[in-house]
Amino acid sequence: MPGKRGSFERIVRSFPSRLKVWREGAAIQDADTGKRARMVEVTVGEVRASASVASALGVAPGDPVLRRSRRFAVDQRPVQLADSFYLVDMVRATPIVYTDTGPGGVYARLSEIGHEPVRFTEKLHARMPYPAERTALELPGGTPVIAIVRTAFDADDHCVEVTEMTIDASAYELEYHATV
Repeated sequence: MPGKRGSFERIVRSFPSRLKVWREGAAIQDADTGKRARMVEVTVGEVRASASVASALGVAPGDPVLRRSRRFAVDQRPVQLADSFYLVDMVRATPIVYTDTGPGGVYARLSEIGHEPVRFTEKLHARMPYPAERTALELPGGTPVIAIVRTAFDADDHCVEVTEMTIDASAYELEYHATV
């Protein structure tokens, strides 16, 4: 829809600083959008692990994992799809299995069970959207997406989360900080 795209202010996604806000009880999306983002869809359930998710989490392909699937919108414009995956046995008795995980989100809940994320990696690439992504993000023809895979590790260097994101490349500016 033209109105959703015309005067849209780009979202600055600043990594890794955006990942610290959960400690204050905020949602990671709030770090990017100043509370403009809202989850318009969320589903939670067990699925069979893909080869890449299984490899990261240390299980066999096809083993059950918990998937949290979300679609985010800013100013009524869909901007991001995200699927996060967790070890079923690790999160079974936590609010992570519900659509509302509470203040600080999943990372706060992982911290409560002794698996606080302390290290993250992100891999990303630009591509054209798959048909379902184009529909879900309401993208006009020719609009690329950025596919991001983030892995989160606890202090014992165990992978505690794999998140596969697809973001509307026209809606985001990616900013990365490093100390050398």
